Amino acid sequence: MVPLIGLSLVACIVQVVATAAGWDWAGRAQWFAMPLLALALVLAGGLRDPRGRWWLAGLVFSWAGDTLGGNGFLVLLGCFLVAHLCYLVTLWPSRARSVLGTAPMIGYLAVGGTGAALIAPVAGGVLAAPVVVYAAALTMVAVLATAAGRAGVIGGILFMFSDLTLALGIFVIDIPAALQTFLVMGTYVPAQALLLVGVLGQLGSAKDSGSPNAANRSR
Repeated sequence: MVPLIGLSLVACIVQVVATAAGWDWAGRAQWFAMPLLALALVLAGGLRDPRGRWWLAGLVFSWAGDTLGGNGFLVLLGCFLVAHLCYLVTLWPSRARSVLGTAPMIGYLAVGGTGAALIAPVAGGVLAAPVVVYAAALTMVAVLATAAGRAGVIGGILFMFSDLTLALGIFVIDIPAALQTFLVMGTYVPAQALLLVGVLGQLGSAKDSGSPNAANRSR
């Protein structure tokens, strides 16, 4: 599993370097990142648990966003929105161990809400509502991912940074292509890798059942 995650990060680095250097032949390196993480999930036995199968579906839709996102913003947004919904299904059973409903959640809501407030009015028209819905789903993934330990916390924060930076670059401010790739891809792939590590840790622990005894065992 570790070499596959490492290779996904190599693909990220190649994508960043290729964009900065103008190497068109290597500009699609990001397409390999999600399949490598999906294979890591499968080899780690993640498909034995329904939550692992939902996470795999999220990786597949993330890969669809990576490869089809150039066909329009709505396609990009739609693919990643479905991916986040799959991630939410995976993370929901462990919500009691996350920051959901606690004071730290306010920080996540502030970041997600500010991003939506900046981007939605500029996106305008038919895009405004999907942007708000996506920001809400993205924020909830980051909130619920805190139950997956340090990897989940960092992964969720990096995911928010990546997606909000991408949207700001599309609608609000002009970011040079090389810098945008560095900021967006340089956090997106590590975020996916860290979230996968956190989720696999959960799948390897006691089942989340919502009962006090199960909660005690999981702690």
